[in-house]
Amino acid sequence: MIWDLIVLVFYFLVVFYFGFHFAKKNQKEEDFYLAKKEIHWLFLLLSLVATETSSLTFLSIPSLSYKSDFRFLEIAMGYIIGRTIVALYLLPSYFSGNTISVYEYVGNRFGKSPQKTLSFVFTISRLLGDGIRLYVSSLPIAFLLERMGFSISPEILGIIALTILSIVTIIYSVFGGFRAIVFTDVLQWIIYIFGGVFALVLIVSQLGGSTLMDTLQKLDSIGKWKVFVFDYNQTGDNSYFILFAILGGAFISIGSHGTDLMLVQRVIATKNLLSGQKILIGSGIVVFFQFLLFLCIGSLLYVFYDGKSIPADKVFSHFIISEVPSPFLGILVAAILASAMSTLSSTINSLSLTWARDWDMDKWFSPRVLSLFFGVLLFFASLIPYFLVETWEKGILEMGLTIFSYTLGPSIAVFFLAKGKRDLPISGRVFSLFFILSILTTLAMGIGWKLSFTLLVPIGFVTLYGLVTIARLIKKN
Repeated sequence: MIWDLIVLVFYFLVVFYFGFHFAKKNQKEEDFYLAKKEIHWLFLLLSLVATETSSLTFLSIPSLSYKSDFRFLEIAMGYIIGRTIVALYLLPSYFSGNTISVYEYVGNRFGKSPQKTLSFVFTISRLLGDGIRLYVSSLPIAFLLERMGFSISPEILGIIALTILSIVTIIYSVFGGFRAIVFTDVLQWIIYIFGGVFALVLIVSQLGGSTLMDTLQKLDSIGKWKVFVFDYNQTGDNSYFILFAILGGAFISIGSHGTDLMLVQRVIATKNLLSGQKILIGSGIVVFFQFLLFLCIGSLLYVFYDGKSIPADKVFSHFIISEVPSPFLGILVAAILASAMSTLSSTINSLSLTWARDWDMDKWFSPRVLSLFFGVLLFFASLIPYFLVETWEKGILEMGLTIFSYTLGPSIAVFFLAKGKRDLPISGRVFSLFFILSILTTLAMGIGWKLSFTLLVPIGFVTLYGLVTIARLIKKN
């Protein structure tokens, strides 16, 4: 296992190099947050894909095709549609002014109150959502470290993994700024895609006497290649019913890539609108084939473990620690770390940006101080589940992993209203209250009626848009 550790140490050294190499180039605020808009759009595209891909994608997407089929690709198709809508409808407005934070655009239209409200909701969402994601990411990492020979409890190993991961990420994020984050994201994307391709090839090579064609025919005979779900189940979960899946995927993508500062930051950091549109639409296509890669891994694992009782959500982790030889095990662990670190670094930089510009904290604190503060805060947010009782832990995990679905719908409505020519029929403060009320309404409906996640975003959108429409009708009368 010594070679696996050497691989991990080398990976961390390369990450450090990127952080300190670009540190000297961060002279002003625009340098730190947008790298002077000098980075080529292709690097920003890969950084965007790396940022939205967590270690949960790396480890969990294979479980979907392992226990089912390829229906998740319906949502990925919706992603492409949603990003295309953002690229053609919302993005031109973001390039029309001299804004660094996308929430400044809302502030210019509706006032400071909605701008700060959006920023605050974004902050809470990122701290809870990404903190929980980091916690969940530490569990398989700790499991892998345990199998590599570390005889410590999984909880302690998880905290150690989180600490090391956070320290390294905070250092290169604070010193290198956005430029270092983007190029480190590209490196990390290459690492985990290589890890995925390597795992796929390894599974194929170890399938025994079966030829690849025999395996593909077997998967086809049992329906593993199914993509579209046309049957509507009146009593069961319809998350992947084709209409709900594509519509939900489109709405999720509009919300995440049109209103979430962490992701939009990579788009407005390019030099012009055309490059931004390439980033958005191109990233959707890359993500589609990325999902396809990991879904293929899951379906082949179904054949590989035929007859064995292995939980679907642990099957890829089980394969990695059982079948991957040294030093390739170290590379795959680095791939998991890479997917987690890209999300952490981007969250740190975007939280720093929104509080610098939307809350005017740049008058008091430098970008590096703000980044350090939010890096530490995010680290402590990721530790919360370790100190909760089991019932509370389950609740916060579910909330943390689905919180974006509750906030994205109302956020989309805010930006579509800002895009329109008409002014609000209400004050900025009342509009902020409507925004919060829409989130709470979506939350209540989602939990109370146990709605599929693909319906939550459209419901949030319709709720806020409906409230403003009602207020406009009342004002007319």
